[in-house]
Amino acid sequence: MDETRDPHDGTPVDGTTDGTTDGRTTDDAASDAAVARVRAADPAAGAVPDGARLRARLADATGAPLAAGTPVAEPVDDELAAARARRRPAARWLQVAAVAAGVALVGGGGYAVGASGTQDPAAPPIALQGADGTGPGAGQEMAAADSRSMVAPGWFGGRTVFSGSGLDGAAGSGRAWAFDATSAATAGTAARVAEVLGVPGEPRQEWGQWVVGTNDGLSATVQVGVDGQASMWFYDRAWDPSVCTSRTGAADQGTIEPDVAVEPAPAPDAPGEPAPADPSVCDPSSTPTGDAAVAKARDLMGRLGVDTAGYELTVADDTGVPGLVSVTGAQVVDGTQTGLGWSVQLAGTGVQSVSGPLATLVELGTYDHISADEAVERLNDPRFGASYGGMMPLARAAAADDAVTMEQQPVDEPTVPPVPAPGDPVAWPVQDVTITGARLGVTLLTTPTGATLLVPAWELTDADGGTWSVIAVVEDQLDLDPA
Repeated sequence: MDETRDPHDGTPVDGTTDGTTDGRTTDDAASDAAVARVRAADPAAGAVPDGARLRARLADATGAPLAAGTPVAEPVDDELAAARARRRPAARWLQVAAVAAGVALVGGGGYAVGASGTQDPAAPPIALQGADGTGPGAGQEMAAADSRSMVAPGWFGGRTVFSGSGLDGAAGSGRAWAFDATSAATAGTAARVAEVLGVPGEPRQEWGQWVVGTNDGLSATVQVGVDGQASMWFYDRAWDPSVCTSRTGAADQGTIEPDVAVEPAPAPDAPGEPAPADPSVCDPSSTPTGDAAVAKARDLMGRLGVDTAGYELTVADDTGVPGLVSVTGAQVVDGTQTGLGWSVQLAGTGVQSVSGPLATLVELGTYDHISADEAVERLNDPRFGASYGGMMPLARAAAADDAVTMEQQPVDEPTVPPVPAPGDPVAWPVQDVTITGARLGVTLLTTPTGATLLVPAWELTDADGGTWSVIAVVEDQLDLDPA
């Protein structure tokens, strides 16, 4: 029988002392031998994922071809997915999620440059949640709600009572803004953006947006939404570093022969992966990083018509994809991030993708706002739907210390719930929340007509470290009529 060798360095691990002086014992070698035997017995140890099929299945499920940062072994070959891609644009929720994640999080090796050019970041956005569970930040709030309900069931809505007084924050007035998309959500804007990004073609309307280019996920495409923010999105597969590996397929995965047969994908009926737009796409060292990446993103945003002075730029040199550098611009108004922003993905000497709002901000004047103490009372008013937007202390501690681990608790034997006795009070848990701090800022608000506003809002901090938010505009200046 051939001797077992360590899969990492090829040294013998037959369970005996090898005579070296590196401190390894016979027990160490025996342990390595056991691991090696388990690895050798793995039927999928040398298997190569069928990237083309995975990608096609996901495209079939979402109706959109996978694109940015999605390396595959071979081009998409699913005819149904290709047909669906021709019928409708790439899923907007994927685009929006990418921008939101980029604005909210700083990846490895990232740092921020403030909107004023300083290193002092703006205050985080204040997110309100609509009564129907939608609206800016709703996803984050519901995720936080799920975490909190594990600790305190029934915290949300009318089963929570808020209290607090003597908070810093008097009544006063604050500025408000609206996004003017009337001059931006047009065919002319789509044509101008496409020219800046080098996308050929004439604007056409598809699914409520202006589109330039072939919207197939393989060719360069520009989309400008006919919405309250004139949201634009651009992607060019030829400037995606993953195209460098996907074109070579499994041949570059190594020389290990799989122990199980992998059925080859059928020959594609549609065009395959594009060639890299430039040799720099496949040279990670050619992508600008740090200040150079910020400068390139700022220049591009300016050529697209964005006033970059109102954005706090963040760069992440380590995105997990070699040669892909991410720059995000968080919009800042009156020292508070709005929750909207830009995402610019750089690869080599070019641009892989860009997205963000093209609509300009116009001032709506000032609106009177309530005090922090009144905001606490407003949280108890079901008309204003208290919005939870913070983190529980446990989650905050875990974020600060990567070494935090959850101790496994013993599992109790299941028991039948006791039957209440006649006349027992009906259980209706009510959460008591004590507010201890307040911060006044602006929040992103979408009206029933689709217009997007920035209006004064309070962020209130409770005694457990969670945060709650509520619109601060006085009731006399709110339209409370049903939509």
